Amino acid sequence: MAHHPDVGVDGERLPLISLPRIDSMSLTLRRSLFPALATLLLAGPFARPAAAQDDKVYPISEVTNPPKLSSTVQAARLISESYPADLKSRGVGGMVELQFIVDSKGKVEAGSVEVVDATQTALGEAARKVVAKLDFSPGKLNGAAVKTKVVLPIIYKP
Repeated sequence: MAHHPDVGVDGERLPLISLPRIDSMSLTLRRSLFPALATLLLAGPFARPAAAQDDKVYPISEVTNPPKLSSTVQAARLISESYPADLKSRGVGGMVELQFIVDSKGKVEAGSVEVVDATQTALGEAARKVVAKLDFSPGKLNGAAVKTKVVLPIIYKP
């Protein structure tokens, strides 16, 4: 006796169950979206933009937009106020070259300020203190804010 798919072993008819039709396109789409959705759901609040995870410090030559002083007026005022009184009264000016890192928020990283060259040691120390107080718009690489190494000359004129 041949077995019919709609008839059970003891001869009673089995109820027909209707399954929704799934075409191969929607199945493929669902399979490709699942890993992306799972990643989003699992990472959720812990996900950070790529730039925020990137601790690399870029030289000026590699960024698309270099850091810029937020206020040149404020920078000029701070530099003027930092001019050592004894050098100013004697008419001694000079140049200081500083190197430091501007972080992705536009702040000078503490401990990164280095006096590369100074015509007067006192001017170098004054300039080092000033740079720590300056605000910048951060350097950007393809639109993302990044840490950038900056070399800044400061000139003190009597």
